[in-house]
Amino acid sequence: MRTETRMLPCQDGQRIQTITYLPESPEIASVLIAPALGITQQFYRHIAHFLAEAGYRVLTLDYRGVGGSPLTTPKASRVGLLDWANQDLAAALAELVAHSSDRPLYWLGHSFGGQALALVPGHERVDGVVTVASSVPYWRHYGRRALGMWAFWHLLAPALSLGNAFPARKVGIARRDLPSGLIRQWARWGRRRDYLFCPSHQLDLSAYGQFSKPMRHYGFADDHYAPPLAVRDLASRFPAAPAEVRILEGGELTALGGVGHFSYFEARREDTLWAELKEYFAGLSEPENAAAP
Repeated sequence: MRTETRMLPCQDGQRIQTITYLPESPEIASVLIAPALGITQQFYRHIAHFLAEAGYRVLTLDYRGVGGSPLTTPKASRVGLLDWANQDLAAALAELVAHSSDRPLYWLGHSFGGQALALVPGHERVDGVVTVASSVPYWRHYGRRALGMWAFWHLLAPALSLGNAFPARKVGIARRDLPSGLIRQWARWGRRRDYLFCPSHQLDLSAYGQFSKPMRHYGFADDHYAPPLAVRDLASRFPAAPAEVRILEGGELTALGGVGHFSYFEARREDTLWAELKEYFAGLSEPENAAAP
């Protein structure tokens, strides 16, 4: 396996860093790994390597303002999550499509990376989707933590995103500080019952209802950021997609030593969760599935 790192131009002039993992064997399909909020692509290097060794061309990226993609446009106070979807993910997807020929192309979305799928221009080319800990984070979905989530959306996030940088490390929602505009938009979504799907945001959401490719949504009972109710809520926003909601809990979760919001992507998952992922993608690549509408 070898890797290629490049600075990829977006339509608005911003450049984002991508890494492509190229298999030694003939490529059987392509996978775009869409990161969570504030997580660099290096976090996904182990699973990208695993998939490349199985014959997949894998592309990862750093969103603008994260990791190897220093923000150049727009200003930190104005950049939003829609820029990550409409510009960064769109550019990464187009790059992968350009090298995929007629081979299947799959989307592996972590948290925001799963939420954003149908906001991304060109997502129609995607042949199958796996989301990991992706949700509609309505505060009432959080059980005993509901009050804390309400306070984050209504008080903490707005108050701490008044400048150019949001102190995400201190707050504990990401491993690095983030452009403040992102958090302000995120909090506007989070204050609504339907999150980004609320009509008041005036987003064109028709693609969510129209997306009809196979999906699997992973949720974990010990995930404090994306509890099972919130994962199921997101799955319901793709009514035309043949979908499976895979919630790990009880003995199955205990046997894995817990998963939470992040450890699905740790190298120790190779023989368990990643083997299941590889089997799922392989099933989608079978001729009868690849030909499905």
